[in-house]
Amino acid sequence: MDSSENISNEADSIDEQACRDVVVPSQWQGFDQVALQPIDKRHYTQVLCENLIFGSLSFIAVSLIVILPRELELPLLLAILTGVVLLIALVGLLRYRHAKSIFYATCSHELIMQQGFWWVKRTSLPYSRLQHVSLSHGPLERHFNLSTLKCFSAGSGSAEIELPGIEQQTAEHLRQHLLAQAAQVNPQSKIQSEELSDES
Repeated sequence: MDSSENISNEADSIDEQACRDVVVPSQWQGFDQVALQPIDKRHYTQVLCENLIFGSLSFIAVSLIVILPRELELPLLLAILTGVVLLIALVGLLRYRHAKSIFYATCSHELIMQQGFWWVKRTSLPYSRLQHVSLSHGPLERHFNLSTLKCFSAGSGSAEIELPGIEQQTAEHLRQHLLAQAAQVNPQSKIQSEELSDES
């Protein structure tokens, strides 16, 4: 009888402790309370260069397709080319605005990435779920000394966080930091890191 009472008392004390540990909504950390930092400003220039290159190639291709057959009258031809220029400019502006909206933060338990200027999306990857980290950079990223950091979670085939515009030395330090944090949380798991890969 005494043992059952002791067990009941212990269960009650555990329940009381759990109730004391509950965080009320007024103490929840707000969406804007985590201090985020922007990516490297050179990424914005990189995006502008990409827009200029691909916009020019697209305009030349459309111009050749429209002009060479010589079947369209001049006013219609100018209207089509003007529309193409406006579309290319709009896509370039949206890509630039998106690049300016990317922020990130390394917290004590997770990596956070925020992006989007109309619909803001904040992704949080706990270190306990971090499976492996890779760094990559394409030709323009190499020119601007930047890298893209990709974080994969357990059971995910694609990167859960893809963070562009990180200076190469900073990206390597961040990769090592994330792997160290993941190893501390999961000392038994095999955390993988991929070598820096070049993307064409």
